[in-house]
Amino acid sequence: MHRIDEPIPFTVRDPEAANLNSQKLELAYDKLVNEFPSMYSLLIVKDAQLVFERYRSGAAFSSAFSIKSITKSIMNALVGIAIRDGLIQSVDQYIVDIIPESELPVEMLKNLNGLQIRHLLSMTHGLEIEENSAEMLEIWRSPSWLQSILEIPLSSKPGERFQYCTCSTHLLSAIISKVTNVPASYYASRMLFWPLGIPVPLYWESDPQGINWGGTNMFLTPRILARFGQLYLADGVWNGQRILPSGWVDESLTYKSEGWSNYAQYGYLWWISTCEGIDYAFASGYGGQYVYVIPSLKSIIVLTANSDIEIKEMQSSTNPFIKDPSLLIRRFLLECEVS
Repeated sequence: MHRIDEPIPFTVRDPEAANLNSQKLELAYDKLVNEFPSMYSLLIVKDAQLVFERYRSGAAFSSAFSIKSITKSIMNALVGIAIRDGLIQSVDQYIVDIIPESELPVEMLKNLNGLQIRHLLSMTHGLEIEENSAEMLEIWRSPSWLQSILEIPLSSKPGERFQYCTCSTHLLSAIISKVTNVPASYYASRMLFWPLGIPVPLYWESDPQGINWGGTNMFLTPRILARFGQLYLADGVWNGQRILPSGWVDESLTYKSEGWSNYAQYGYLWWISTCEGIDYAFASGYGGQYVYVIPSLKSIIVLTANSDIEIKEMQSSTNPFIKDPSLLIRRFLLECEVS
């Protein structure tokens, strides 16, 4: 855990100001704490107002825990900004146009054949490595993560099938560093978080070559996550400044691949689904980390939890949103509306 003591300002209002019932929210929160005791925080932003904010288990507004795979959705923003800046041509650009052939052995080039930025964003890379598997853990133990990833033959053509894999987003992080000539963490600080009014040091773990871990282990506070969600709710514009390219949010939050049938579909490094006819997108991380963006309700929900639990513990987790991601929206927005 890291501390970010710089407060992230929000307009704070009672829930009733956003047509939510305070008593119902408290009851829903107490129920969730009993169900999911490893939870750290819950924040609700509605109509640009912070109307509900709770911390527990020693967490506080300054607590920056690993946001795990929510980092992937931040990678989405960095790719969009790099396209805005002309450093990446478009999502159709081929990876071999960014990483010159002269820099890679022939066997690695074969594994990049036909691979475009869009395939990494939609998790249709063609690389079949199960998340958190022994094979993936071996990559993270290797002296060169990128080399280990590029040496693995593709199991399918890019674009053919969905395979959720942090290796794909680590390749994206390497690409961001390549086109910007700075670490992805620096680019994120200067081009994403500073314009959002978050001028704080960014802690983000790196591989042995100094490439930030593209897809996990960025450390942010819940309020920073809420501000990040607001950027997508505002179509990529903050305080009159366009941070994400025009159309990027809509493109990212629409169907790109099937995702997991028992969970949600996938856009560009965001999960997408519907709840009682309401479209929403969410970033999701190991252990129970979430950022929900619900445009029609003008709402953001942030949930964080203990991300240091072992995989066996995770598999037996009482987190109710693993089976039903829409439950958070129903419980804390739809069922808490003032009648």
